[in-house]
Amino acid sequence: MATALKNIGPHLECDICADKYKQPKVLDCMHSFCQKCLEQYYTSRYAGQPKIPCPVCRRETVLPQTRIQGLKTNFHLMGIVEEVSLQEKVACSENTKVICEICDEGNEAMHRCLDCAQNICPNCRKTHLRFAATSNHTVATLEDIRQGKVTVKKTPEEDESRCHKHKGEVKRFYCETCEELICRDCTVVDHREPKHHYIDSGEASLKYKQSLKDTFPDFTTGIKILQKALVTSSQAKQKFTQNVTKTVKVVKDKADKMRAEISTQETKMIEEIKQLQQDRNRTYDEHQSTLTMMLESKQHSLGTSQDIINTASDSDFLSLYPIISKDLKSLKSQNPPQIDPKLSYLSLTPGQRIGDINLGKLAVKDKWEMCREIGKTGSGPGKFGFARGITATQPGEIAVADFINNQVVICSNEGQHKGTIPLKSSPVAVAAIHNPEQRLFVLEYGSKYVKVFNMKDNTLVMQFPTVPKHQVDKTEMNLWSLAVTKNSILVGDTKNMVWTEHKATDGEILHTIPVQTKPHCLAVDDDTDRVVVSGGDTKKVDVGDSKGRTICTVNPTINGVPVGNCMGVCCDSSGIYLAVEQGGHGTGHIHHYDLDGRFLDCLAQGLYCPCGITFTSNGELAVAEWISIKMYHKV
Repeated sequence: MATALKNIGPHLECDICADKYKQPKVLDCMHSFCQKCLEQYYTSRYAGQPKIPCPVCRRETVLPQTRIQGLKTNFHLMGIVEEVSLQEKVACSENTKVICEICDEGNEAMHRCLDCAQNICPNCRKTHLRFAATSNHTVATLEDIRQGKVTVKKTPEEDESRCHKHKGEVKRFYCETCEELICRDCTVVDHREPKHHYIDSGEASLKYKQSLKDTFPDFTTGIKILQKALVTSSQAKQKFTQNVTKTVKVVKDKADKMRAEISTQETKMIEEIKQLQQDRNRTYDEHQSTLTMMLESKQHSLGTSQDIINTASDSDFLSLYPIISKDLKSLKSQNPPQIDPKLSYLSLTPGQRIGDINLGKLAVKDKWEMCREIGKTGSGPGKFGFARGITATQPGEIAVADFINNQVVICSNEGQHKGTIPLKSSPVAVAAIHNPEQRLFVLEYGSKYVKVFNMKDNTLVMQFPTVPKHQVDKTEMNLWSLAVTKNSILVGDTKNMVWTEHKATDGEILHTIPVQTKPHCLAVDDDTDRVVVSGGDTKKVDVGDSKGRTICTVNPTINGVPVGNCMGVCCDSSGIYLAVEQGGHGTGHIHHYDLDGRFLDCLAQGLYCPCGITFTSNGELAVAEWISIKMYHKV
């Protein structure tokens, strides 16, 4: 019994004085505090102000004219405190002689009258039960009370069910207009119909208990949303922490090679990372603290409401109902704040200098700018009819699919013409694989075969279909996109809604993977097992794995409006880079997403028609923009 009382005790203590509640007053947030504690809190910090913030959750309560005194008294909580206190008093007297409170003979009390709230000896117990006035009283042994078999009743005090205005009258009705209990006399004095509407207190209790219960499902949903938001925020923080660890490792690995000369730079940079982590973690912690506070408020309000509905008397419940209802309505409308996904971005841009040691610099935001533009409209060297696809070939070089001029143009990253591969039809996609064979793959418009060229001399090596050879003539297909892994080539077929994987050496079919989005453009990142499908006029991008399982779907927008087309795409461990356009000249953008499809930044805009996009050998971003190639580098 003593253990049970010890466990429940802390739940009946005021958070200000840490003692049991005395005349507890309840705020709009459903937190209760001793009246004296609240008065001291108010006068010391907010004297004269019309409202106060809760000492626990900081939600504000508008005070009545009489300030703290005018707040609702939590009679339900006060009754529980008194009953527990009495139970403690009796239970803890086990090792102390309890004296009879009726006779003057100093006899030891062995019983307690629960109706009179007095401890009595065996002789007085017999006399007590003989009198007609007390013969029906309940008398229990102190031992039964100590063992918790009997609950001690609180001393009858001022009855909240009695009307304070009309002596002797009981509050049997509930005025729905004024939201308060009233007696029969009140119904003809201060609460007359038709201006006031009242019903029986029992009926009102049932009605408003049900009205509160009806709001609980929404609250449960709201709590789940907050819990999910808290998990998402924690995962974002964890991901950022992983990026911090990864970036610190990159810094340390580079520093190990030049330890003697760069120890100062290493220390400085790691301190910068840790400071950034501390600053960002503070943002995450504040976000999670807000979510936690909102979650605790909703859980507290829901739990308190359910407890009062289940345990409070009609009188106590109806006294608290207006506050409960107001509190639930207020919290129901709250939405969890969002965290900026760009906060988890962090990487290292390595330095290029070796002589004067330079580890590099931290990139807290992936910022790019155009460094040059290659080519112009036309058909000769350095000109393009329609630069539709692009890929990095040998170090320092790129290959461009020139759709209108029926050719693939080879040039340096600076724009110097290196060669041309003439074709029978318009090329729609190009891709290069950097194995010892140095192969360039080309798709021609309307062709059922992928052509393979030797990048060393631009000669045709072979061609292969995306279905078994005996099915080629029987199968309709629309081959439209290419992407390469370390040792294989992926081909997108928008007619059959699949991409196929082939051996780079001989074109043998390895896998045929169905897709939900037209494979208008493809990109692969081997390190994270990501296959990105850009859907053209479907206006969406699917991010999946090499088995075809969808990880997420991106629906890009420009200024809140869905894009007209999702075009070229490339990706690496830093994320997904996507070319989109709204339709019309100058509406093209380059967007950056993380590998889970969350938007990070817009790298470029105002582009003419960005159809193809790739990384060059020196880490620049090359965009095939109809009549020219625009090159971007990190700054």
